[in-house]
Amino acid sequence: MPNINLLPIEYKEKPKYNLIRILIMFMFVLLVFASVYLYYYLELEIEYKEQQLKTMKAELAALEKIIQEVKDLEKEKIVVENRIQIIEGLIENQTHLSRVLGEFSKTILDEVWIDNVSFNTDKTFNFSANTFNNYLIAKYMVALKSEPVFDNIELASIQKRKIKEDEDEVEIVNFQLSGIFLNPMLFQGK
Repeated sequence: MPNINLLPIEYKEKPKYNLIRILIMFMFVLLVFASVYLYYYLELEIEYKEQQLKTMKAELAALEKIIQEVKDLEKEKIVVENRIQIIEGLIENQTHLSRVLGEFSKTILDEVWIDNVSFNTDKTFNFSANTFNNYLIAKYMVALKSEPVFDNIELASIQKRKIKEDEDEVEIVNFQLSGIFLNPMLFQGK
């Protein structure tokens, strides 16, 4: 039997599945899934980056602590270097002082005893000593002047006084000399 449709065209049976409608629905569902996937992907990416940021901040805090320790060590190093320079300067001055005292001990007479010695940074010296008479002072000044390491020996003052030794009073002469200590290395070739 032939299939005859007696219904008007308006009531014509519409196809159950329209291809365009299916494609639009598929695209819409695909767009929704893509949006949801992109949202969760971006959320996970943000969470991962935030975790990395926290880790980096923790590492930075640890590094800042280490940087502070390094800065403190550098400050301590500078202090230690300054102390070493001071110690080296003292050692150098000590050798200079011992050399000066050695030169003084070469010239000292048996009848002269030194009370006080002072050395200045400009290599000048002052000292006071005692002896029995003015002749010994002159002899000691000549002995100092004959040494090439001493120069500009000058007599600052002379004072006579009496001291008590046992039961007797002995007259002594207190005198003060000043001069310049020259570098003995300059005269070793002579």
